[in-house]
Amino acid sequence: MSNEGNNTIRPKRRVVDVAGGHGLLSWALLLLDDEYQHKQSDDASQELTVFCLDVKMPKSAELISEAMLKQWPHLEDRFDYVEGRLEQLIPHNSCLLASVHACGILSDILVSTAAKHTIPLAVVPCCHSRKRIVLQHASSYAKDMYDDIINTNGSIPDLVDRLDEARMVALDKAGLDVKELFLPSLFTGKGRLIMGFPRNESHGEQIPNQTLRRKGQMPSLESTYSTSIISKPVFMRGFTIPCKDDIECRRLVSKLAGREAADTRKELMHNRHHEKSPTMDISVWLPADKDVGLSGDALSAIVESKHSVKCSAQKTDQYVNPAGRKSVTFRLQYSGFDTAILSFDKAKAMHDELYELIPDAFPGIECR
Repeated sequence: MSNEGNNTIRPKRRVVDVAGGHGLLSWALLLLDDEYQHKQSDDASQELTVFCLDVKMPKSAELISEAMLKQWPHLEDRFDYVEGRLEQLIPHNSCLLASVHACGILSDILVSTAAKHTIPLAVVPCCHSRKRIVLQHASSYAKDMYDDIINTNGSIPDLVDRLDEARMVALDKAGLDVKELFLPSLFTGKGRLIMGFPRNESHGEQIPNQTLRRKGQMPSLESTYSTSIISKPVFMRGFTIPCKDDIECRRLVSKLAGREAADTRKELMHNRHHEKSPTMDISVWLPADKDVGLSGDALSAIVESKHSVKCSAQKTDQYVNPAGRKSVTFRLQYSGFDTAILSFDKAKAMHDELYELIPDAFPGIECR
């Protein structure tokens, strides 16, 4: 592919299909590339890899994936589907951001991301929106154009053209070569394809993996959208998705992909403290005149004899009060077997039960 200046654009071998839905764009790209590679080379390093990103993976996406892999099983290692949000992506210039029918403000967030990180973008916008809180910050590179759209009274008959023009201007001013194409109406009624390629890269220069700082640098997504787009910041905790096209990052994305991994993350996110294995302390007063056999292993054995869980207990603290009375504290970790998630509430119930059992199991001990 070449831009209008006939400068060769370095092809990308990694694509993230944002708001991928059923995954049709991803599979179309993979099939086209597979046919091309079959004609060109047997070099696996040149094969395209794609992952879909959407907040929810529909059942239809799984059915389509099963059907595609039944016909083209060799594509299995080149496709993933990750449930997540755009804000959880770690963009990289080795990966193309792509989206078909990026509804409303999603197109502006994509443009903002591509401009901030100077990374390649291909987007087909739709459902053009004038939502003020987003457009105010969509891109400082086209601020005047966005402001005009926001401040125009009444309806805007040519809103589609004006908003897409602002998006293209923003990409251009951020240092990307922009190309505009129109798709045949046979395929889609939302036919404008906006593409942006890092300008230095299209001239054969390597773009470093960092944000290029220029006058009028746009605000970061993290600060701009902390209250408007990321409505539940808890969903970001411990979960990011790297776009970089290397073996390690592709493996990490594959681990995050699929229904089982998504369900595990959801269960963890809704678990108190977002811990797979809840941890709680228990503290007791020891009798002064005898050893009652209290130990971490003994506490673990009591829990495991009552419940189908794994329990580990370690002594963490000892204390002697002014009267000479001794106490000891154990930290207990409760876990489900294999990959099972043990909820905090279930672990807490077991912990409370243990408090009640200790005085009978170890005569002379008092729970604090």
